[in-house]
Amino acid sequence: MEKKVRIEGDYLYLPIQIGEEEKLIQINCLDTKNHAIKELEFMIPVGEIKQGVYPYDYFARFPVKQFTDKTIQLKGDVPEAFMDEVYNASFIDYEPLERPSIHFTPERGWMNDPNGLVYKDGSYHLYFQYNPFNTSWNNMSWGHATSRDLLHWRQEDSVLFPDEDGMIFSGSAIKNERKLLDISKEALIFFYTAAGGSNEWGKNKLFTQKIAYSKNNGETLIKLEKLKIDSITKENRDPKVFWHEESKAYIMSLWLEKNEFAILRSTDLEHFVITDRLIFDDAWECPDLIRIPCEDGSSQWVFWTADGFYYFGSFDGYQFKTDKVRHKAYINGLPYAAQTYAGIKDRVVSISWIRANYEGQLYTGAMGLPRELSIVKKKGQPYLLQRPVKEFQKGKIRRECNIEMGVYQIDIDAVIEIKTILCDNAKKVCWNIGGTIVSYDCCAGRFEVDNESYEVEKNCKNFSFIIDDTILEVTLNHGIMIGVFELAQTNPYIKAKADDFQVWEVYAI
Repeated sequence: MEKKVRIEGDYLYLPIQIGEEEKLIQINCLDTKNHAIKELEFMIPVGEIKQGVYPYDYFARFPVKQFTDKTIQLKGDVPEAFMDEVYNASFIDYEPLERPSIHFTPERGWMNDPNGLVYKDGSYHLYFQYNPFNTSWNNMSWGHATSRDLLHWRQEDSVLFPDEDGMIFSGSAIKNERKLLDISKEALIFFYTAAGGSNEWGKNKLFTQKIAYSKNNGETLIKLEKLKIDSITKENRDPKVFWHEESKAYIMSLWLEKNEFAILRSTDLEHFVITDRLIFDDAWECPDLIRIPCEDGSSQWVFWTADGFYYFGSFDGYQFKTDKVRHKAYINGLPYAAQTYAGIKDRVVSISWIRANYEGQLYTGAMGLPRELSIVKKKGQPYLLQRPVKEFQKGKIRRECNIEMGVYQIDIDAVIEIKTILCDNAKKVCWNIGGTIVSYDCCAGRFEVDNESYEVEKNCKNFSFIIDDTILEVTLNHGIMIGVFELAQTNPYIKAKADDFQVWEVYAI
């Protein structure tokens, strides 16, 4: 089946039936001689007509401004009723969905790793692994969102899509401050993995690292087809790039395979050379080599991996030297693939992907609350702090709560942070958060969420709970360790015994 569409509006809308078998849809552009030139292909869930109607859960929005005043052709082994529902328009009024307020979620579809985090001209850019055509993983593209305050986000048009080199996997961004690649200094430069073999079009290709750029503040990206880093291993991926001032070079950290990573150098962004290969037990993918400020005025190099496993060490622009002792940024596995921002001076800001399912919703996945990373040293040992960004701290308003029959109780109808300091004689403390039971055993150092148990420090006194819709972020001891959890219900309440706490403070955002 095929359909021709004359493009006069900004977007193409395709009907999505969640859970149905995915079919290959090819999008061609017709030239002046009516020849079809292949432009894109996607796997889209396609169902059958029911009672004379083609049902759908939502329309996926796909930008087609590049084809304005041209005719495109859609081809696929799909029913005519599917093609009949496809249309071109400049906007769509999506019905609002129940969702978090300050944790970014995609308007529709699947989202995973944060990509290309960069700050420029007052805007924080968040790119992300995206499948607009289903609520499950496939068609990896780069979605795009922007914010002025790291808390309130607007989803923009998607910018990178699968092509003949494969799907578009994770990567990073920098500002072109040294005016390289014959591109203006104002441009943004993006590094991404072309995942050869991940789609039908690129089934015979290898994984390579490629470059794109933007001249309009990240709104659209242009692929530099001739520039790439050839495959080192079968699925090497996730390039994270930064400028190392001391050795005057750009540094790329890259996952190779299993628990092996590489560090590469370049002075021109065209030629990269491997200067180090590293093996870390149990760690894999999404590396980030970061210099994190210490609270005593010094700094500390950290090599970060997808699960939030990180390693302290030193870096000279060529090699990362470490004792390979593994540290854990999170107490559970919901946060993943965190990346730090480029373009921000004087602080290190990190965002993770929250692997939330959102069962029954029209989107999957969320981004964690942006956190500022710093190092505190205790008895000569470094500890990683992950505090909510200062924008979050500035936006808080003190809120009163009720004490009824010796129990703190508050209904949550906004983003809430609850700070508590335990009494000196507290032994085991429990919170009831919308039916989710959270507890902490001071003597055993055991933190539990609905009977899932996590080993943390003993005798912790300071706790912070941030609740946004069904996302619960927990910080212990002023940021040394965090966990992120899904609550069972939206806009819940929280209860706790008043005599367990020396301090109980509630803030709304």
